[in-house]
Amino acid sequence: MPDDGPAGHDEVHALIERFTVAASRMHATEDFEESLKRITDTAVQALRGCEAASISLLERDRPVTRGATAALALAADQIQYEEGEGPCLDAALQERWVYTPDLTHEPRWPRSAGRMSQLGVGSMFSLRLTLDASPHTLGGLNLYATTPKAFDEHDQLLGILLASVGAVVVDGARQQEHLRAAIASRQVIGEAVGLLRAEAKLSSQQAFEALSRASQRTNVKLRDLAQRISDGAEGGTDASPVAVGE
Repeated sequence: MPDDGPAGHDEVHALIERFTVAASRMHATEDFEESLKRITDTAVQALRGCEAASISLLERDRPVTRGATAALALAADQIQYEEGEGPCLDAALQERWVYTPDLTHEPRWPRSAGRMSQLGVGSMFSLRLTLDASPHTLGGLNLYATTPKAFDEHDQLLGILLASVGAVVVDGARQQEHLRAAIASRQVIGEAVGLLRAEAKLSSQQAFEALSRASQRTNVKLRDLAQRISDGAEGGTDASPVAVGE
């Protein structure tokens, strides 16, 4: 880390400035994918050694790449998923961060390291995306370079700071996405209930119960069934599978 002399203070000040500028670019937007891309784009711009970045997002306990800034990151992530080993998996699931200075001399992940080295990856820095208030991991931020030892101690520290902000952005963007989906579901279910009320002369409660029974009977999600009814009405066809008398 930087020393306590004048040069050290200058380095710390410069690092703070880099972090301040980078963090200002990272915030959740109404578009979930755009929010993730802001994180990876910012990492490439802020970290001098970083040439490509991606996020390994855990979906149904499986890693899926999001926000990749280049084909190199996408391909390197996939290699690690296929081999079941690598810095991105260790960082997302086990460690807070993992630095790999030279993929050509890396015994920790012999299969994935060899393949990534052939791909052109020289060094890699992966960091867990998690909120301090929760033990649950959101995934990992993966930083790639084509040269060995590309991430110096300042890049590593800045990466750790950005991953902390990135976790907040991912969590916020995901919550916004879930909220929008819930609002959309409520709207389409309300439309279907209204159509059933008008068609079968039911109360709102009776129409909703009929829709729920039909969802269970057909093994179709309530929101999807409501969408079919709404789409059928807009298209002028009878697409309702709801049997009111059941």
